[in-house]
Amino acid sequence: MSSSSHGHRINIDAATVKNWIKAAGIDLVGIADAQNLILSHPPRPATALMPSARSVIVMAVAHSLGAAYSPDIMLWTRSKMQTSRLLDETAEKIGRLLEQEGFLSLPISADKPVEIFKYDPATGKKFRQTRTAAFLSLKHAAVTCGLGEIGRNNLLLTPEFGPHQRLCAIVTEAPLEADSVRKLALCDNCGQCVEACPSGALKNDGYDVDPCFVYWSSGFNRLPPASLREWPGYIKMVREHLKRRDPMVEIGQTYITDVDQCIECMRACPIGENWQTIRPKLLRPQRSDGKP
Repeated sequence: MSSSSHGHRINIDAATVKNWIKAAGIDLVGIADAQNLILSHPPRPATALMPSARSVIVMAVAHSLGAAYSPDIMLWTRSKMQTSRLLDETAEKIGRLLEQEGFLSLPISADKPVEIFKYDPATGKKFRQTRTAAFLSLKHAAVTCGLGEIGRNNLLLTPEFGPHQRLCAIVTEAPLEADSVRKLALCDNCGQCVEACPSGALKNDGYDVDPCFVYWSSGFNRLPPASLREWPGYIKMVREHLKRRDPMVEIGQTYITDVDQCIECMRACPIGENWQTIRPKLLRPQRSDGKP
C-alpha cells in the first residue's frame, strides 16, 4: 500500500502489522477479511462495530500450562488475567499505531464487556437462563483467519497450544491481506472433555451453554428452577453451598479478579503440539468453589 494515498507516513501491510504484534510478545497472529467473518449466534459481524472495517486482526497468547494444571482455579484466574492484560495492551498500542497512519481502528478486549441477552434475538422467546455474548466472537474470527478450529469442548483449538490460549482482536479500516481458513481436523472426538465436564453441558452429540455458564460462573450444578417442583432440590443445593461458601466475599472476589469456577474441559484436552512434553500425565481435579 502506498504511503501517499491518505498521507500515511509508512507502508502498512499484513507482514508489518504481524511483526509489530509478535515483537510485543504475542504468540499467534492472523488476519481476517472483515466482510467475510464466520459468525456465531447471535451474529455479530465486525461491520456492525465499524461499517468501514476492512480487516480483523486476531491475536493469541498461550496460557501458562502450569496455571491451567494448578491445584486451585484461583491461581489459573490470576494467570488468565495477565494474558488478557498483555493482549489488551498490545491491541491498544497497535490500534493507536494504525490510527496514526490514518486507519480507524477498534481494539476488542480479551475479556469484558459483553452483551446480556434475556430473550433470543432470533425468536423473541425468553431464555431459561440469561446469556451473554461478546461484541465479536473471537474464536470464530480466529477460525476465519486460519489460527485453529472449534473443538468438541466448544473452545478454539490451535495446532500449537490446543485449547490453551487467550484471544483478542483489532477491527480496522486498514486493507490487510487476509489469511485463509484451514482444515485442521485437530479434534478427533476422543471424548476426554465430555468425560471431564462436571455440569453435563458437554455431551457426545452436542453442547448446552446454560449448565456450562451456571457452573462456570457460580459453581452451581443445577439451573435455576423452571417449575415449582424443582425448587426444593434447588434450595437444598444452595444451602449445601452456603455451608462452605460466603456469597458476599465471593462476589467481591469475582468482581476484583474475575474468578472462574471450572476449566475441566480445557484441562482434559490432549491437543497442542507445543505442550506434549510438559503436560502433566495425571489430571487431578482443580479445586474451586464449584466443588465440595
